[in-house]
Amino acid sequence: MLDQMMRMLEGQQIGPYRLNNFLGAGGFGGVFHASEMVRNTSVQEVAIKVIPESSDDKLIELTNARKLEHSNLIKAYSVGEFTFLNTEMLYLVMELAQGSLENHITKGGLSSSEIKNITAQVAQGLNYLHGQNKVHRDLKPGNILKVNQQYKLADFGLIRTLNNKSHTQTVHNSGTIIYMPPEAFRGDISSAWDLWSLGIMLIEMTTNQLPYKFNNDIHQLMAKVMNCELQIPSLPKEFKPIIEGCLQKDRKQRWTAQQVLNALQPVGWTSPPSPPPAPAAVKKPVSPIPLIASPTPFTEKLPNRVTLEMVSLPAGQFLMGSPDSDYEKPPHQVKVNSFAIGKYPITQAQYEAVMGINPSHFKNNSWLKNNPQNPVEKVSWNDAQAFCQKLSQITGKTYRLPTEAEWEYACRAGTTTRYYFGDDGSQLGDDAWYSANSQSKTHPVGQKKPNAWGLYDMIGNVSEWCEDDWHDNYIGAPKDGSAWTINNDNRSHPKCLRGGSWCNDPYGCRSAVRYDNSRRVNRDFRNGFRVVCVFGRTL
Repeated sequence: MLDQMMRMLEGQQIGPYRLNNFLGAGGFGGVFHASEMVRNTSVQEVAIKVIPESSDDKLIELTNARKLEHSNLIKAYSVGEFTFLNTEMLYLVMELAQGSLENHITKGGLSSSEIKNITAQVAQGLNYLHGQNKVHRDLKPGNILKVNQQYKLADFGLIRTLNNKSHTQTVHNSGTIIYMPPEAFRGDISSAWDLWSLGIMLIEMTTNQLPYKFNNDIHQLMAKVMNCELQIPSLPKEFKPIIEGCLQKDRKQRWTAQQVLNALQPVGWTSPPSPPPAPAAVKKPVSPIPLIASPTPFTEKLPNRVTLEMVSLPAGQFLMGSPDSDYEKPPHQVKVNSFAIGKYPITQAQYEAVMGINPSHFKNNSWLKNNPQNPVEKVSWNDAQAFCQKLSQITGKTYRLPTEAEWEYACRAGTTTRYYFGDDGSQLGDDAWYSANSQSKTHPVGQKKPNAWGLYDMIGNVSEWCEDDWHDNYIGAPKDGSAWTINNDNRSHPKCLRGGSWCNDPYGCRSAVRYDNSRRVNRDFRNGFRVVCVFGRTL
């Protein structure tokens, strides 16, 4: 019925646009090849999506789609309204694509470098979309369009804004079943939905197969998707970790778009414009997109046979802050240089090995067995600075406290959710020592789950000092990952703490949460720290 109505629109004029050819239906509307006309002359070829309704909700949806701007999202130019056969309709004017990933896959013969390029561009688009707190929900090869040399996400008919309270909503099971994640049939919406879809597409691109056998029985397919009954063919070694990361049954364990990008190429890479064709005699082979390894650990030897484990992190960019608190606003993009950060908060054993004392409250108490692997606490910001100076002297490297940006970048590990495991604070117990499970004390580091970059206790156990002076919000904050300090070097100004502690509730353990405290005298037994090593510098 929709196809029939849409075909009747061929040749119609709506505003300044002439609908030339009906290209197909999808996402609650029909898409046309159209021409923008001035004095009976075509001045621009565009694509127009026609929606056979004119509700306020649909108008808001199209208006929001127009606001999305990224090189890997189809550009929307304008929104309009018209009447046809006594039916009020809306339309969205978009840039015209030359083909789709679906066409490309059908032709076959995708090379490894092409797959990396396409995947990187899709992940870039998703990373932006998820950073806008939106999820696509209908990612499939037919909705990845090629405009010149760029692959772009299209068809936002199912796009959903994730509210601040929860990423779980009850919805109609929309989308294309074969690319849907298992949780879609429970009505669970999160950015992880799109990553599952990307994993299915990657299987299709690399093997020219789909991971379900269902004999064209739609009910049989639905059952297999709901029960996660994947039949994954043999995968190319270079794509296997990405596919497995995207197809984790537990959506909280699923990779993020940023993690996909990290596994493919340096973070922040964008597809360069294609050079003009070279003569056949001098044509050069295309270089593959460079891969970067997972964060590389290294170990420092301290006195008394104590060691300090560090994890090297790649340079990257991320959305810092959140809309949850005025202290965390406005969310803003930050670029961070590569650095190494402690795998754990500094422990009592490590602090004593470097400083010769253990100031911690949670030691040698009658109700608490002393464990030198508990994080050191009851240290001021100045105490932490003194530790970094001595550690630098011992190792010959430059150690310091992390900046706020470095700390949050490391904590998030490529995620955009409230916690590095997802958005549901009731699930915090597996990942952090906090008010509900800590018995009002610290615990040995490394007992809870790490984040995706192998860092432990980033939330809970102890709050952690950062290099920055305290500011009430992020207005005017640096965007290069550097410490934000008071220009007049006001030494009485409070400093920042991140990460929550053993006595915080779930809200106080979010990745974006931040606190202030006196740098000098405050030796609270909730506060500890971890250290950063700056690459390429020695004393």
